[in-house]
Amino acid sequence: MVIPKPGKPDYLVPKAYRMISLLPTLSKTIEHVVFARMTVFTPNCLLPLQFACRKGYFPLDAVHLILEKVHKASKEKLYSSGLLLDVQGAFGKVLHQRLAEIMTTNNFPPYLVDWVQSYLLDRSVRITDGAASGPAFTTIQVGIPQGSPLSPFLFNVYSSPLCHNHQRLGVDLMVSYIDDYCLLAISVSWQRNATTLTAAENQLQLEANQGGMNFDLSKTELFYFPYGKDLPTADLPGVQFIVVGYVGVKTVCIVA
Repeated sequence: MVIPKPGKPDYLVPKAYRMISLLPTLSKTIEHVVFARMTVFTPNCLLPLQFACRKGYFPLDAVHLILEKVHKASKEKLYSSGLLLDVQGAFGKVLHQRLAEIMTTNNFPPYLVDWVQSYLLDRSVRITDGAASGPAFTTIQVGIPQGSPLSPFLFNVYSSPLCHNHQRLGVDLMVSYIDDYCLLAISVSWQRNATTLTAAENQLQLEANQGGMNFDLSKTELFYFPYGKDLPTADLPGVQFIVVGYVGVKTVCIVA
């Protein structure tokens, strides 16, 4: 089923709608049971900085961690900048075989790997808006169902390679909440932060491309946190996305 996303300027654009999979109650019950079994193996795969689908890991915890880093940097007379990224069409980009390989590499038991593959195999959809429906079902070969209680966890597992060893990107902190990411750079100037975040984003984009994912540039935001009495200005550098060509990003001032 498709439902409109609130606050979109143009509802003639397909991305202004969200796809929700309507599944039988029995299916959701089974998914909850499998999810409970899979969470036992969470430490094998998910890092502490992945704030989702885990008991005690809430979005506000990620925010508090970022602000703690920013406050500490300010006391040390350093500047902080954050780059916010969003994976475009996250659930629809999951490659089933790659998901199985990641689960196997992270020591999920074979029966769970096989169950997930069977669950995702030979799926088909028919689109409806509640008033009218498509004429026939269409087979889908990639992706995980939007609206399934299991899907956020499966995407966390699928995207976990991006979160390993954030130091490789040259940033001071990297946190994620399902398909949302924040890269934090701290240095002696906002200009140096912009350079660091440019390199980090482009490297992360290359790694995401290997899994069939890409970041939505229209939702990318670069935040310069105030430093003492110094406030960010409009002429500060943006982030240049070398992988896909240059694009301007919004520069927002946040009172930390």
